[in-house]
Order: sequence, then C-alpha cells, then structure tokens
Amino acid sequence: MSKSVMLKTGLLAAALCLSVSAHAMADSPRPVNVPAGDLTVALEILEKQSGVEIVYRPELLKGLRTGGVKGTLSSEEAVTQLLQGTKLTIHTDKTGVLLITEARVIVPTTTPSLPGAVEGSGAHPTTEAGKNASHDFRVAAVEQTSAGAEVADDAKRQPVQLQEVIVTAQKRAERLVDTPQSVAVLSPDDLQSKGVTQLRDWAGSVPGLSFITQGAGRSQLALRGVTTGRDVGPTVGIYVDEVPYGSSSLFGNGNLFTVDVGLFDLDRIEVLRGPQGTLYGASTMGGLVKYVTKAPNTTEFGTDMRTGLSSTEDGGVNYDVSAAVNMPLVAGKVALRLSGFDAHDGGYIDNITLGQDNVNRSDTRGGRIDLLVTPTDALSIRINGFLQNIDRDGEGTSEYAYACKVAASCNYASTPIGAGLNQQRLIGEPFDQRFRLVSGTVNYDFGWANLVSVSSYQTAKSDVLWDLSKIYGALLQKSYGLTFYAVGDQNIPSTRKFTQELRLSSKGPQLLEWVAGMFYTHERSDIYAHLPAYESAYQLAPNDIYTTTAPSRYEEYAPFGDLTWHIIEKLDVTGGIRYSHIDQTRISGFASGLIGGKPNPTVGTSDHVFTYSADVRYHIDDHDMAYLRYATGYRPGGPNYVIKNPLTGQLIGAPFSTADRLRSYEAGFKAESADRRFGLDLSIYHIDWMNMQVQVSQSGFSGIENIPGKAATSDGAEFNVSAHLISGLNLSAALSYMDAKMLQTVRPPLGASDGETLPNTPRFSGTANAEYLLPVGASWQPTVGATVHYVGNRMASFDHNTGYLQEQLPHYTTFDLRAGVKFDRVDAQIYVRNIGNEQGLLSAYNWRGDLQPALIQPRTIGISAAAHF
Repeated sequence: MSKSVMLKTGLLAAALCLSVSAHAMADSPRPVNVPAGDLTVALEILEKQSGVEIVYRPELLKGLRTGGVKGTLSSEEAVTQLLQGTKLTIHTDKTGVLLITEARVIVPTTTPSLPGAVEGSGAHPTTEAGKNASHDFRVAAVEQTSAGAEVADDAKRQPVQLQEVIVTAQKRAERLVDTPQSVAVLSPDDLQSKGVTQLRDWAGSVPGLSFITQGAGRSQLALRGVTTGRDVGPTVGIYVDEVPYGSSSLFGNGNLFTVDVGLFDLDRIEVLRGPQGTLYGASTMGGLVKYVTKAPNTTEFGTDMRTGLSSTEDGGVNYDVSAAVNMPLVAGKVALRLSGFDAHDGGYIDNITLGQDNVNRSDTRGGRIDLLVTPTDALSIRINGFLQNIDRDGEGTSEYAYACKVAASCNYASTPIGAGLNQQRLIGEPFDQRFRLVSGTVNYDFGWANLVSVSSYQTAKSDVLWDLSKIYGALLQKSYGLTFYAVGDQNIPSTRKFTQELRLSSKGPQLLEWVAGMFYTHERSDIYAHLPAYESAYQLAPNDIYTTTAPSRYEEYAPFGDLTWHIIEKLDVTGGIRYSHIDQTRISGFASGLIGGKPNPTVGTSDHVFTYSADVRYHIDDHDMAYLRYATGYRPGGPNYVIKNPLTGQLIGAPFSTADRLRSYEAGFKAESADRRFGLDLSIYHIDWMNMQVQVSQSGFSGIENIPGKAATSDGAEFNVSAHLISGLNLSAALSYMDAKMLQTVRPPLGASDGETLPNTPRFSGTANAEYLLPVGASWQPTVGATVHYVGNRMASFDHNTGYLQEQLPHYTTFDLRAGVKFDRVDAQIYVRNIGNEQGLLSAYNWRGDLQPALIQPRTIGISAAAHF
C-alpha cells in the first residue's frame, strides 16, 4: 500500500475514533417543509427534519390526513398545525419528547407517577374514566437499534417500533407500504455495513435487477427481464435526485455507460420495477434507479465521515475515504453541504499476455456542493453541483476458451484460461470517464398548490479502448492483406444535456388530487471511433484503418399529468398520461481510413409517443394495501448510422428505427404489522414488448433494426418479507421469479427462436439477510450479520446469433459475514464478502470471438468505519 493511501486512511480512521456526547436539543424554530398527505407519513418526515421524537398510538392516526406545514416553526408548532382538523392534541415532557393523544385526555402535573406514565414527566395520561391510555405508544421515526427511543414505562414492555420507509417513487413523499408498485430501497446503513462502494457491489443483491459489466463506469442494467443482451439503448432510467442522467438517444451510448455514482452522502437508493413512462419518460420501460442525496440542513452544523480498507483474494488492496460537512450560513435560511469521496478498487484480473496483474483496478473520485436557500416560508431554492471521475487501468473481464463456433453443435460451456481470473489481451484497455452535473430545484408553495421547477445541465465523456484483434486482425488480413500485431477499437462518446421540468401539484387531502407538468430536454451527443493498429504491444502503426465521428441532436417536449380520485376512504383510483414529441438529427460526420467509406448525410426524424398509467389502491387498513397497476413505457428510435459490411458489401441495419414500447400489468399486496415488526410485499406482473429494437452485428460493425409486432413477453413475481422476532434480531428475504422469453423466431438478425429465454435473465434470484444487535447497553452495541445471495442460470445471448456467441452462465451462491460495534456516533464493521470465494459469472461480453465474462469479486476481507458529529 502506498504511503499516501496509508496516510489518508490512517488520518480518517483516527478522526472516526473521536465521539461527541449527544445533548438534548432545544425545540427552537427551524425551517420545516412537510407535504400534505397521510398524517403518519407527515409526522415521520417532520421528525427527520426536526430531530425531535414524536410518540403516539398508531390507531389514533389511522386514516387521518393533513394539509401539511411549511415555515420556520418549533416542532411543537409544526405538529399543532399538522393536527389541525383532528381530535388530537400534543403534550411535551421535559426531555423534549412530543406526545400525541386524544383531545379529551387529561394530563395532571402534580399526581405521583403511575405505571404507564411518561418517564420523567411527572405526569400520566388518563382517560376521563381514569383508565390508563398510554399503552402501545409509537415513536414516529425511531431507529431500529435505539433502545432509548421508548419513552414510556409501559412502552418499554412493548416491541420496539421500527422506522417507516418513505420514498418518492411517484414524485411525492409517501410511505413505501402505500406505493402501488414494486420498489426496493437500499439505505446508507445497508451499504456501509457491507463495504459497498460501487454499482457492482449492490446491483447484484436486488432480485429482478440484472446487469452486465466490464468494470466501474461500464455497465448496463435491466429490470424484469427487459433486455436483449447488449441493448441498443437503456431500458432502465438513472436519476440523481430529480435529474435524469445520460443520453436518451441511440447515439450517446447511454446503455453502456451507466452512471456509477459514488455511494457516499446518500439518503437512499430507490429501485422502481416496471415501466415509469408517465412520470419519468423515455428509456424507463424496464424501470428506474434513483440516487437520492442528503439535503443541506439550515439549523445544525454537522459532519459525516467514512473510511474503509479491504483486501481481495488473488487481487489488490481496496480503500475508500469520504467526508461531508453541513454548514448553516444564515440560521434557518441558508445552508451549504460539501462532500468528497475517493474509492480505490485494487482489481483481481491479470493480463497474462502482457504480464500485468490486477488490470481492472480503478479509482472513483468526486464530490458535491449543495446550497439550500429558504428566503421565505413559501420558497426554497436548492442548487447542486456534482462531479465524478472514474479511471480504470483495464477491463474487468476474464478470458474463456470457446471451442465451437456453430450454435447447433455447442453445449454452451467454455473453459476458463488458467484460474478463471486471467485475460489474454494484446494491448492495454484503459478506461476514463468524466461526469459533471449542475442542477437547481425551486419549490414554491402557493397555498392551494405546490410548484416545483427542476433545471439541470450535465456533461459526460468516456474514453475506452478495446482489443479487437481477433475480429479486425482477421478481417484486415483476409480483405486487404495487412498483418498487424494487434488492432484496437477506441470509442469516445460524449453528451451535453439540458433538462427542465415544471410541475404543479394539488395540496391537502381532497376528493380529487392532481399533478400536471412539462418536461423538456435538449442534448447533443458525439461519438468518436477509431481503429488503431499496433506494430507491437506498445507501438502504434501509422495506418489509418478507420476513423469516424457521429454527432447527433435529440430534443423532446413532454407534457404529463395524473389525477387521483378518492372514491371512498379506503379506495382510490389514479390515471396518468404523458405525450412525448421527439425530434432527432443525425448530423453528417466524417469517415476516413482504409474501410471508412463515405460519410453519412445529415438526416432528421420526428416522432411522438403516448404513455399511460392507471392504478387502483384499496387500503384494507392503515398497514395493509392491495393494488392493481397498468403502465406503459417506451424507448426512442431515430435515424441510424448505416454501415456496409466490408466482407459482403451489404448494409448493416435499417436507415432508421422507431420507438419500441412496453405494456405492463401488475397486481400487488403490501402489509405490515402495526409495530412494523413484520412486513410483506408481493407483486406479480405480465409484460408485453412490442416493436423491439435490436442490434445487428456483423464483422465487428453494428446497426439497429426493429422486430415488428409483439416480440417478447415477461411474466414474473417478486416477494419480500421482513421479520423482527425478538429485540435486536432483524431478518429479511427477497425473491424474484422471471420467465422472460421471445414470442417470435427472428433469424437473422437476432438469431432468436420462439420461446427462447431473453439473455441475462435468471429464472430465480434471491437475497436473505440476518442482523442481530446484541443487547449490551445504550452507549455501545455489538452487531453481527450475514447475507446469502443466489442467482440462477442465465443465457448470455441467443442460440443462433452470429455476432454475439451463446453461453450458459451457471447459477452461483455467495455468503457474506460481518460484525461490528456501534457506540456514540461511530459505527465500525469488519466483514467478509464471498466467504466461499465463489467464481460466479456476472455477465458475458461475447462479441470478440471468445467468451469474456465478468466475474464476481473474489473473497474480500475488510474493515470500515463511519461517524456523524
């Protein structure tokens, strides 16, 4: 390990050993912004904003709604406003805990304390008949591990109340149990305890989410089996807060360069399964991944720190350091939050041809600057800047020998070279990615409605080099009589993108609730492609084999809206619609070199797409909900770059492609016990995929075509359960079943047969977690945990695809163990990931003549620590 790494890690580790005693905070006025809606959700949001505990009996709030609250208020004042129109009242004890009771409750202040009284208050709530009414009180948003959160003597004999999960899947804050779709949520505590630092570490643990990868910054996501293997455009949208990331067009390579956000200073990650076309628009036909960052706090100074150090079997040393500071600049009005992170992956793939070890080592560095201004109670302005760089020395794939070339004679089983963690590349394959994002969010409360404006500008540029000697070397020798040591493919996609969204939503509980908005995006993408020839591993040849640029423009206007009708107290119906008008221009670039050919002329296309959604929710009670959901999604088409196959002279791909579309039918049931010790989430779905876009690959060149009609279908189910059987023991499990298959025989260009399974979609996948917090004491608490993760068999391609070789990816199971201690404001962990050192195949890139799979990270042992002051 280098001295600089040791210094950075050591300094931050030393800082984490410091702790600050917790003090009771005065209930001083501070900015609060709680939206209208369910009263239980509103109180939980308020507690997170204020830091003051709110205690109540769950049945008191059952079915109640609130008009929300916004302004600079004390917690007691804010709760009082939230309770307006109800028969509830609020009391505060000397510790600052807020107790919500029925208005008729009498709270004497001189009576001796009786069983059931609020501890330390000198009072005990009684009904008018003198009966004890303090049992089963609930803390609004208590941490699962906090024994001190139970403030009543009687409450201490009740099961610990667990924290409500709040999501913004439908662009409004609501309880997860009330969201009419399948949503997975990852908390920062989950990520920290398992030593997770990049997308590869967490994506594989979400059932129903599959991905292929070549290393940090170079991945493709798919949800519910909506993929053809190497997709022409993204089917899963990526959002950073409320900003869509990456190119929407076919020319920005947004499908291949999924943002690999540094996993620090996040509030949560939301994974929305199923089409999200009405609220989120293009390229969310399979679903959406949303990174939600922590917002500045205008009243409290605070710092967050994290450090980690680990070692990978047969690989290198990994480390990460990160820190964030929150600074109120004007009390209650202005705050600034700054954060930075640096994560190093030591790698574990060796290039045995060049004699280089751990070539897939990478560095991810970046930071955020986040300014929040609340000049009035009705207005808030948040300006955010985010930058991130990823540098990788080589590709994170190994090399498997593929014996057969004719699909009909293959058993789809290749043989790893060496130990399975080796590759044979004649040249290095460096990767470099630069991402910059500036966004501004304005929220204004008109009283009768809320207005939200989200503006953003982003730039993304990647630079990757592949060794394609097996394809282009043979082509050049056969067609032109040229012989080179190696031939590479340098690909440099870049995107500049502006987005603007305005939406207006109704306030307060009412018979009809609505949201209406407009989305606009303008982006310019450019791809520079070059085939460098090499005389030796490190010596370029002077020949210009092929050089081209592919500039394009994409512009979209999309009005959208939805309407919710609360038919009765327990039943509501929501319908949504979005109209997207898309203009695209493929700008004439240049093509030079031996096989460059003539440049493509400038061509423009115009298209429009309607997407719809509808859901019916029946609230059985405050903790149980059943729903039906219908939703559609789409992926834009556009003009194609028509290329001739240099061997046959035939065109590869059509002159243009049209949007493909998805229809989804979903039914679900969500339930939790009143104390949230038990939870259940079940969904089943059916998906129809029409006019499927597919990539045609011949001799190393690619084009795009559509398959008319209903091309594929996906049927499946997702099951999630959680149980907290005894104090401190948390159990959870998630299981996904997918049956995604073709409905047509398409040969060529896809090489697929009717009934054939879609690539990279395991029939079964699942994750189970166990966490136990030992009941030692309130000041410190040991923890132990374990995770088991299973992914079933998958196929890498289609049986008769001539451009992408077929291979069966076998099932694998991994086990993780961890132990730690929580004390004061420090949380330290030691963990072992993949304890059995399983060599599971995550995915397989198979377009270079041999199978080149990405393997899961070998056994990794590490320590990490996080602190908040």
